[in-house]
Amino acid sequence: IMGDSASDKALQQFADLMVKKIEEVSDNYKNPWFSSIGHGLPQNLEGRVYNGINSFMLFLLQEKNHYQTPVYMTFLQAKDQGIRINKGAAAFPVLYWNFQIKDDEGKKISMDEYKALGKEEQQKYTVYPYTKVYPVFNVDQTNYSEVYPEKWKELQQKFNVAELKDEQGMFCSQELDNMLRNEKWLCPIILNYSDSAFFRPSEDKIYLPLKGQFKTGESFYATLLHEMAHSTGTEGRLGRELKNAFGDAKYAKEELVAELTAAVSCQSLGIVSGIQEDNAKYLKNWLGAIRKEPKFLFSVLADVGKASTMILNEVCKEQKKKVEQNKELETEHKEDNRIEVEAHNKKSEVHHDEELSPAFKMAVAAAIAGSFQPFVELKDQGYKFSPREISVLKETDSKVAIAVQTIFKISLELPTLSDNILEGHKSEGKQLTLNF
Repeated sequence: IMGDSASDKALQQFADLMVKKIEEVSDNYKNPWFSSIGHGLPQNLEGRVYNGINSFMLFLLQEKNHYQTPVYMTFLQAKDQGIRINKGAAAFPVLYWNFQIKDDEGKKISMDEYKALGKEEQQKYTVYPYTKVYPVFNVDQTNYSEVYPEKWKELQQKFNVAELKDEQGMFCSQELDNMLRNEKWLCPIILNYSDSAFFRPSEDKIYLPLKGQFKTGESFYATLLHEMAHSTGTEGRLGRELKNAFGDAKYAKEELVAELTAAVSCQSLGIVSGIQEDNAKYLKNWLGAIRKEPKFLFSVLADVGKASTMILNEVCKEQKKKVEQNKELETEHKEDNRIEVEAHNKKSEVHHDEELSPAFKMAVAAAIAGSFQPFVELKDQGYKFSPREISVLKETDSKVAIAVQTIFKISLELPTLSDNILEGHKSEGKQLTLNF
């Protein structure tokens, strides 16, 4: 029996949504758990991913309401961004777990402080777990697309599924193919001509038929992810009970964990998958367990969240590296452009300043471009800077100013530079003059 707390009501909503989905699959086990619409992990506007039970339930909600992207926000987040929630839009709860830590006198400390204590000191405190409920709205339930049309296009592109085919015309998952090709999974995956797919805990190996033996590419990848889900449960990984007798309750629960982990992973990778035929017989048992005790979902989906996170982190590791490298290159390119524009502006300012001598203008322009030879020649000619030229040198690029100080053995009094930075630039300036 559920209580009246906000978290209990949220959990009941989760259970109702889960029961509805399993009933849909029960009618025809070939129905997919999720379509590929808006594939990707549920996240908020800032890109922070929802974890565990929240992630799975938001997948179900997205599927039910045909949302275009898996992006959500609270009412306050929407308000801060100047976004309006559509009239009549219903929020959906997400649960946030935390801990309150108190001693016998009611003094509170943070979790970090608690972890820093020794075991004897920790015994003086009691840890109270609690949950908070935050109602969220999908971006489709707001006017986000009107307020931020460019960002909306970016979101749609980010979560769009590009359908790929291999040479046999079967569906192709680039991420999973790369993982198989480079043997990047946590245990060996043996692909051979056989009739069955399974994970053998005693060997810590996955055995899988060849892709061409499956009716579709999607079913091959879904089966692969199902067995990968099982392999996350070993003692050295997530520590689930795997040595259970076929058909008992614990075996059925592990199959549900693997089934839903595969479904979540498929959705995140843009793969449409249905329930494995062997697991269709467990559907009524799963339904009964959830209806009898909605909190059963906590245990199952907590395991699903951990397993799917482990899978997606490993499978998408190389892809994430490439994205980060591209971001770094883009940042470097922008910085190079900024420096180039600033240098151009400084050249232009100097060029149009009528108080400066032509020889000085030419030397500054050359120095900004990287050549200090004209300043060396001016020094050899006994050139003296006017007050206006001293002022320009102070305001121009710091490397130019420091090089001039080094070449002419004068001080321009650059107060914004620390001694260490100044020394470093002096060394650089000396090296530059010696190269001419």
